[in-house]
Amino acid sequence: MPSLRRRAISLGLGGSLLLTAAGCNRSSREPIKFATNPWPGYDPLYVARDKGYFDEVGLDVTLVDLTSLGASRRAFERGQVDGCGATLVEILLTADQSGTRPQIAAVVDYSNGADVLVGEPGMASPADLRERRVAIEPGTLHIQLLALALASVKLSVRDVILVPMPQNAMPGAFAEGLVSAAVCFPPESNRILEAGGKVLFHSGQVPGQVVDTLVFDSAFVSRRGPDVPAFVAAYYKAVGLMASHPDEAHAIMARRENMSVDELRQTMSGIHFVSRTEQPALLAPGGPVERSLDELQGAMMALAQLRQVRNLKDFLIAREFLAGEGGVLT
Repeated sequence: MPSLRRRAISLGLGGSLLLTAAGCNRSSREPIKFATNPWPGYDPLYVARDKGYFDEVGLDVTLVDLTSLGASRRAFERGQVDGCGATLVEILLTADQSGTRPQIAAVVDYSNGADVLVGEPGMASPADLRERRVAIEPGTLHIQLLALALASVKLSVRDVILVPMPQNAMPGAFAEGLVSAAVCFPPESNRILEAGGKVLFHSGQVPGQVVDTLVFDSAFVSRRGPDVPAFVAAYYKAVGLMASHPDEAHAIMARRENMSVDELRQTMSGIHFVSRTEQPALLAPGGPVERSLDELQGAMMALAQLRQVRNLKDFLIAREFLAGEGGVLT
């Protein structure tokens, strides 16, 4: 496997305002600050920037490069950025721990083998992690994948020793023998595998449960609602370039990830990029994202990481508006 991860807006925005987004003459080009961490699912944003797609839809976008999911979440919670790339873990923690209310503009991908639990060479399965030191980045999807991995062998997170650290520190910690395993994704997972690590579990074993999204603060949505679908439209134009001119798009993405193009493509083989037409089914009541959110909240509540359970509908922006092939995203 690769070494690699509905309602209409009820925030004071009427449907008529949303449906004018494509033709809206924006009187202000107030910059949009959007935080990302290294992950190919967010890299079409860099293609959109470099190809001028944000300019084409009338947006001035600053992409804020951060080193981890946790760093992106903290910048979002502090109001330093208007939006960020986020997994369901970041969405739940942000809503629970801050006054920021994240709103999902689109599900951009789900991990299908990219996120991995990597252990020492002699290990055979997650069962070998009992009472061993496992590196995770606190407040990220790492805890979700680790819980799923351990549950597959009837263990829980209480059966291992959690060692918190940023993801970019994991290759060094593994090489020095400070941890026996790590939960991570490229490029760090590649480095650990090159150092002799062995994949014990990966997200392809739980397809559709580890998703990545583009989220904005609800206050931003209230203030600049039409800019949200324009931002998503630019993202999907970049995804279109990936299909029509893959060499050009992948070169931009590889530079962003500090990978070779070949390594990027290997990594992308563990990711399913979600199309616009897939959005309605993914975000439907009882659909994959809602089921995943409910399962994740159960695990996080058991670990005392959440104070309150929420519904998916609390995090959605105009599902039918963002997904329509005949709407502003075409």
